[in-house]
Amino acid sequence: MKLIRLFSLIVLCVACKKDNQSYEELYKKADTKLVEIEKLVKTSSCNDLSSLQIDSVIGGYNGGYNSVYKYFPVGNEIKNAYNKLKSEYISLLEAARKIDERPIFDMLVESEPHFGIGCIDGFPKVLLASDFNFEQTREKLNTNIRALETFYANPICHNPSNWYALPIAKDCKLKYVLFQNDANSESRKDFNAIYRQHKALSRRLAKLDPNYVKCENLLASHKNVRCENNKPVIEE
Repeated sequence: MKLIRLFSLIVLCVACKKDNQSYEELYKKADTKLVEIEKLVKTSSCNDLSSLQIDSVIGGYNGGYNSVYKYFPVGNEIKNAYNKLKSEYISLLEAARKIDERPIFDMLVESEPHFGIGCIDGFPKVLLASDFNFEQTREKLNTNIRALETFYANPICHNPSNWYALPIAKDCKLKYVLFQNDANSESRKDFNAIYRQHKALSRRLAKLDPNYVKCENLLASHKNVRCENNKPVIEE
């Protein structure tokens, strides 16, 4: 009987210890789970990238402190295993945050824009600006600038307060492109995605080319937009 009681106490103590894990331990376990996700993704092939979907989770030790969103390419062959690991990861993260009394700054975390799915070192990967070399970055930046300049094929202006002039760096000169803050949420979303890509590519090029740093750091001034013949015009 004494042995049974002793064994029960040992089991109870082990359970208590497990339940009373510190937030540091839980964050570390969450990070380990994130590594498992990364390893799982690398079991996918690059044979059919079009069949993969992009998913994201917030990553980084202490979940929210200097952390960013991580993107993963997910296909049907790993979908179930991926969802299971992601669920376990989120559970660990939430458990840690419940007992972590420090302020969490998730609202300040902005996900880095991605550029679709590519194949790197034989594995599918959600591409970021940091994945591009000098020539690739320059080419994509030029394409991006053209996309921003031609985003509104036939803009109509009735109210200038709906239009804004946003700065971009083109040929190492400060230029401005039109942005319409209208009721079309899909249009705003698409434009913002391209504009955020522009900033990411510009930062990347500044890291790869010291001569471009001065271009990336051009100081922008506020520009007004007026309606002229029902067309938005950026004032000089």
